[in-house]
Amino acid sequence: MSMMRIARAANCVSRSRLKVTSCFISHHSLKKAYKVSQVQFKSSIKIPRPIKSQRCDFHTSERRNIPPVLALVIRPIIRIAALLFGRRFKKWYASRTPEEKEEFLEWFRSRRKYFLGGIGLYFFSLFLYYISHLEYDPLTKRSQFIMLNKEQREQLAKITFETHLKDFESILLPKTHPTYSRLLRVTAKLINANRDLPSFKDKRWTLTVVDSPKKNAYVLPGGNIFVFLGVLQMVENDDQLAIVLAHEMAHAVLNHSYEQVSRGVITELILALPIAITWAIFPDLLAGFLLLLGQSIIDVFHTLPYSRALETEADTVGLLIAAKACTDIREAVVFWGTMRTLTDLKIEPNQVPWLSTHPDHGDREKRLNSLLAEALQYRHKIGCPMLSDVDPRKSFYQRTQQEQVARLKQRGVIPS
Repeated sequence: MSMMRIARAANCVSRSRLKVTSCFISHHSLKKAYKVSQVQFKSSIKIPRPIKSQRCDFHTSERRNIPPVLALVIRPIIRIAALLFGRRFKKWYASRTPEEKEEFLEWFRSRRKYFLGGIGLYFFSLFLYYISHLEYDPLTKRSQFIMLNKEQREQLAKITFETHLKDFESILLPKTHPTYSRLLRVTAKLINANRDLPSFKDKRWTLTVVDSPKKNAYVLPGGNIFVFLGVLQMVENDDQLAIVLAHEMAHAVLNHSYEQVSRGVITELILALPIAITWAIFPDLLAGFLLLLGQSIIDVFHTLPYSRALETEADTVGLLIAAKACTDIREAVVFWGTMRTLTDLKIEPNQVPWLSTHPDHGDREKRLNSLLAEALQYRHKIGCPMLSDVDPRKSFYQRTQQEQVARLKQRGVIPS
């Protein structure tokens, strides 16, 4: 994915025979809003309305969107229902006499074309449902399968946010805390600089800080930013913090959560028939083994590569978000270089790349470094201040391993 291609999409430039319409980046004042353990950001400057991109949705009929609550529980329901149906049929067939079994097989053979036609119709209906729920993303220039409409996404986002708030309500950092103010400053800068991006201004951005040593930060699909204090130990400065947050915000802006939920449901619907047939034909122990083997194959060749692709996409768009906020995006390479160093030192677990949901730290470091020239050019083009002549990447790569370890110990990342 080209950084400049995404940058051009972010600028919302649309040309026609009649006119040229552009969306320019605006600098916004930072305004605090209040809410328990969270903050919403509002701009004091009116944002130009982004140009509507051409959509490649294909609708054979009116969209049939799945209820948001059902989307959360339907996957296990489908799998369990298929398992129970298959086992129930197997027990029923085993209880028949040889004559009854032969009679049933003869009945099935005589109607085989109807069964095959029904199966074909089922999968064709899933295909039509899939293509009728494709949505075009103007940033990434690709189509996404999402089975939730705007209202249902908002409902699901609200449910998810309330659940997460309840989980951490006893360990939320007060907004009067200095660390909260620091995070507020960084997130506000990112949000105000990117409100003109597609899907960005529609989010109800909030900030929640969790007083926990857990090294984590994420953004819920509705734009609810959660930061655990432990993640601050992993970043060396506010630029690296902005890089991490921009990556997580990219997931929300690109609707990755809704896409993952939707793909999970359609995958379960596709697998329901094979699961039922497996439990109907094979003994329970063998059926369980075959399904476990099949799930492992699906994970290795589909689910995990898809997850890594979304992470890579969020890295690219996150770099753009950070660049639009005039962050020193060279720190992205330093951050992932540090994560690679921690893996090399066995401080962080070293996962097998093709069995992981995330790309290898070293691969992310190299890829972001390859995108940096275009991203820096874009940053300069939108009028950001000049960066320091001291490139943090050069300083990072010039350090020996012993110097890296000493520096990490000084920061408390590695125990002394």
